[in-house]
Amino acid sequence: MTISGRDLIQMLRDENELLKTRNKQVGSKLARQQQAFRVLARMIDKTRRMSADQTLPDILNDLLADVMHVCNIENGSLLLIDETAQQLEFVAVIGESHEHLLNHRIDIGTGLVGEVISTQQPVLVADVHTSPKWSSLIDQRLNFHTASLMCVPITIRDEVIGAIEVVTHMGDSPFDDNDLNILSVAGHLVSQALGCIEEHLRNTGDTHV
Repeated sequence: MTISGRDLIQMLRDENELLKTRNKQVGSKLARQQQAFRVLARMIDKTRRMSADQTLPDILNDLLADVMHVCNIENGSLLLIDETAQQLEFVAVIGESHEHLLNHRIDIGTGLVGEVISTQQPVLVADVHTSPKWSSLIDQRLNFHTASLMCVPITIRDEVIGAIEVVTHMGDSPFDDNDLNILSVAGHLVSQALGCIEEHLRNTGDTHV
């Protein structure tokens, strides 16, 4: 088969455009990682400088806001375990579901977040509708259409006390392993901050940090 000069030039142009596209994708991922590192650094600094004037709900909301910024996502929640009731409570919520989800409770074993609580292992599901463990109860309650989900445990001294969950809409780009790594680091920082809060409350009996 003989390739004409014109065809060869077109092939080179197509290859050049493909390389440009790949370079843009790599550049975008690199920029996102750099942004995440900057926000994580701020989270570390904020954890060290937690104000005694902040209430616990304020701190939880601030920590979740930092996590959302790190992950470059709009919808997420922080849930804590109520051991007595064996339930998970949405103690901080950011995004469209804030009004309806804040302080809402679900059974401790519900869905993918329940699996994270049970196993103390992070979970990434690129398409929740392919997971038999995903629960659609919250989506049905809120008329929300979850596409992709990540969830990481919050632990203090190796004991799970809750979880952070972030989700994307249908039509958004799904999460990947790099996103989960970033969320896991952010979740570790939240665990450290809550560990400091718990110690302070235990020592002072105060409701402020």
